[in-house]
Amino acid sequence: MALVRCPKHRIPYNDENPRGCPACAREKSGNGKSLMQELARAQQQPSKRHPAVPAEPPARTTRPTRGPLRAAAPHPLAVTTPPKQPTTVEAPLGRLWRRATYRRYFAGGGLLIVVLTAVLLLTSGPRFTPGLNPPSVADADARPLPLNPNTPITLAFSALGTKPPKQNPDDSRLFRYSYGSDLTVDAVSGHIYAITLGIANRSWRGLRVGMNERRAAGELALLGPPEEVTVAARSQPQVLAGYVVYNSLEGRPLRRLQAEVRPPNGCLDVVVDLQPQAIGAVSSGGERYVAVAREGGTPTWVVTQIRIVSRSRSGPYAGNPAC
Repeated sequence: MALVRCPKHRIPYNDENPRGCPACAREKSGNGKSLMQELARAQQQPSKRHPAVPAEPPARTTRPTRGPLRAAAPHPLAVTTPPKQPTTVEAPLGRLWRRATYRRYFAGGGLLIVVLTAVLLLTSGPRFTPGLNPPSVADADARPLPLNPNTPITLAFSALGTKPPKQNPDDSRLFRYSYGSDLTVDAVSGHIYAITLGIANRSWRGLRVGMNERRAAGELALLGPPEEVTVAARSQPQVLAGYVVYNSLEGRPLRRLQAEVRPPNGCLDVVVDLQPQAIGAVSSGGERYVAVAREGGTPTWVVTQIRIVSRSRSGPYAGNPAC
């Protein structure tokens, strides 16, 4: 069976068709409708008898070629990675709140609150911190200060070192040489006018800061008869946490002993300040107080400052010249 083309109408038809060319058969019968049917039949018959070759070869099978062939399994669809789902990151405060809502955390939180409250109550009250001021001088090693009033200021430079002069805050005529906050030398006209000593590692003729009242009176007696000088009253003590306290070190009560040295031994006055020795500090409500004794106890009076003043010159610390 083969397709042939009509030389007249150029229509392909099957050579086994007894009617031959459909157009020629129409001309013979005169029926146009049957012509169209013949044309459709002529075009459909070859496709039924000769199926189209598939675009892709059939898939191979594992069975031998002698047996019946099975239809090839369809290729699986391509697998693609599904898109990532958005994740929600929990904030630290939210995580803490979620954990705090658990019952077991409620119990632990309540216990922690009780412990913190107890600690706060125990530490919120007054607290005592021990510490002597000025320190004890029983075993301290103090170096003697080889200076006296009415001597050239160059002796102070030799013993203590050279310092730039500053104006004395009490008298503009005096120049002050500071060797720390507790050791100063005041001079006028190139000579020493006054020496102020407030540290425990220096001594002057046996007197030193930190010694008790009895020893200070004995050392003064070697220079001249000691006399007590009246000074203005200061703040009153308070009782706090079982201690007698003052607002500050300067607020402690003050007593003053004075000895006069006259020719031929010299021309000067020695003034010794006595105050209760601080045994520690009491902290309460953000304030800090100076404790001098336990409640009902007696404070220890000690030397807190020594001043040696010339009496051959006028000045702010001794008045008019005496010799």
